[in-house]
Amino acid sequence: MLDDDGSLSASYGQGAITHQTNTDTEREACTAVCLTPAETRVLSLLPTYRTLLAIGTELGIGRPTVKTHVENIYKKLGATNRAEAVNLAERAGLLPHR
Repeated sequence: MLDDDGSLSASYGQGAITHQTNTDTEREACTAVCLTPAETRVLSLLPTYRTLLAIGTELGIGRPTVKTHVENIYKKLGATNRAEAVNLAERAGLLPHR
């Protein structure tokens, strides 16, 4: 989420990640990726390569709901699979680099 100060924040596990944007182009790219809080929580668990069922169990939501969130994340990031979504999210500052 783009904050008022131009930084990009995302929840990740127990903490929060903030990425300071440096250019107008980067700011435009960040505003293009507007994940909901629920999508952000699911995104934070994608690097663990847990199943959708396991992610749902951890978050207290059903597998179909997780699947919908993952599909929305892929669309918003322009990804076609989990590895690509994680990589793009890391580059956008939505996840810490592994």
